[in-house]
Amino acid sequence: MLTGSKTLRRAACSLVLLLSSCAGGLAQTASTPAAPNPPAPNLAASMPLYAAFMAGNYAAGTGHDHEAAQFFDRAYSLDPTNPMLLHQAFVTALLANSPNAPALARRMGTDPLALMVRGNALLASGHNAKAAAVFKTMPPTGVTGLIRPLLLAWTEAGEGEFDRAITRLKQSEATAPFGPVYALNAAMIAELAGREAEAAPLYLIAERAFPAPNLRLAQALASFRARQGQHQAADAILVRMVASHPDLRLALDALEADASRPMVESAKQGAAEAYLTLAGSLDQPQQILLRQLLLRFALRLRPDLSAARLLAANLDMARGQSAKAAATLGRIPASDPLYGPAVVQRAQILAGMGKGAAMVPALEALAAAHPHVSTPIVLAADIERDAGHYASALRLYDQALARLGPNPPGSAWAIYYGRAIAEDKSGHWPEAEADLKQALAIEPGQPFVLNYLGYSYAVRGIHLARAQSMIEQALQIDPNEGAIIDSLGYVLLKRGKLAEAMREQIRAVQAAPNDPEVNAHLADIYAAAGDYLAARNQWARALSLHPDPAEAAKIRAALERDDHGS
Repeated sequence: MLTGSKTLRRAACSLVLLLSSCAGGLAQTASTPAAPNPPAPNLAASMPLYAAFMAGNYAAGTGHDHEAAQFFDRAYSLDPTNPMLLHQAFVTALLANSPNAPALARRMGTDPLALMVRGNALLASGHNAKAAAVFKTMPPTGVTGLIRPLLLAWTEAGEGEFDRAITRLKQSEATAPFGPVYALNAAMIAELAGREAEAAPLYLIAERAFPAPNLRLAQALASFRARQGQHQAADAILVRMVASHPDLRLALDALEADASRPMVESAKQGAAEAYLTLAGSLDQPQQILLRQLLLRFALRLRPDLSAARLLAANLDMARGQSAKAAATLGRIPASDPLYGPAVVQRAQILAGMGKGAAMVPALEALAAAHPHVSTPIVLAADIERDAGHYASALRLYDQALARLGPNPPGSAWAIYYGRAIAEDKSGHWPEAEADLKQALAIEPGQPFVLNYLGYSYAVRGIHLARAQSMIEQALQIDPNEGAIIDSLGYVLLKRGKLAEAMREQIRAVQAAPNDPEVNAHLADIYAAAGDYLAARNQWARALSLHPDPAEAAKIRAALERDDHGS
């Protein structure tokens, strides 16, 4: 079976890693803004208590935050003395950005998230001292104990109490593993106070802690250096960051141009950075909801914090909310330095949903603006190929390869592989075979390429021994891939080795039980072995799995041949 477009979807940008804070060991202790979705009707308004509670649980579990908030709000209104319902209504209101969240927070007492909501509202309105009074009541231990000094320091900075804020963070700086974060925030507060000489050694503590800085640390360090007139040093920091995180190559020029602007210019912006830092530092699966809430806080305080939107989109994807992730990325404007990576990530998400075609113009525009980067144009080519627009895909693949020059990097095998698929699908097998061989020359042993070339030989009835050898080599690298096991079964069938073919094809069906082509191949083997009843049943099963039109036509033709033969 051909391992084609959707098997080799390029991985989404690993921006969770790019945004994680300096506290690396903490785990152990797109385009124009997307139009908002129309409001859903409030189905909860007339529900009885138990129905609202069950519906809320289901909506929350399936990532429908807006509906979950409505259902739990209804349930809580029917039983307002139930603390569990209050907690559920509050958390889902936060996730849904519901206007009910502040009122619910006031009823939550000393709950840390509720204290953050209350403190954030005061901070956002400029009431720094009142915000500090709320933040002081947060527990000094656990996860909230990590962010508490940061929030207090920024409220103190907002009141002009710079000495107190910096001292607080210096006292916390020895606390592992968040020490470099405290030093970085102390540096930004010192700089906000106009005390660059005091900020410099504090920035140096953060820089030395992580020789390969993450995105936000690199931006902070580069911003300070650029505003000190050290433009080459600023650029070098950003180049070093991009070398560790190639997915941000598209943002490099914009980040360098933006470096002379201070990263933090107010107390509430500093608090937003603190929330982003903590959200990026927590990496346990059970902490996804907490991380999402922290990002909500960051964006409430600073809506233009695009780094928070990138991380939020990754968390949306982790919860299976692809459409929401794409919408989150779509709110990053073209003027933002991180627009390029956001467009690429959004296009990857939409392509996985079968809606990537809408992103091709944006990807081509991005490619034109970055003539030395191939990522956007290759992704556009992949999307066009998946849509069956092979001429357009070939044009884009040609452009991508032209950008790589005479000595392409090791990753170029994927471009040759993608172009080979488009050539094969458009009836140009000799060109496809040449590109597949070129891909193997660049990346010997690549299982997708070995499988595609071996299966293509089997389909054409040529080089069958070599085809079997290629597919077996691919299986040594990826032994559980159903498509490759299917290819082995098919080539064995073509070589007349029916017993071996049957054994491998049954294994392929077990590995990919809902793949119509894999099931159809098992039917072919049954028919070749003379078991026509089993073959007909298996072809019928393959048709029930909704194959694409071309595969469905082949299956129906096989059934008609069987009717005439039997």
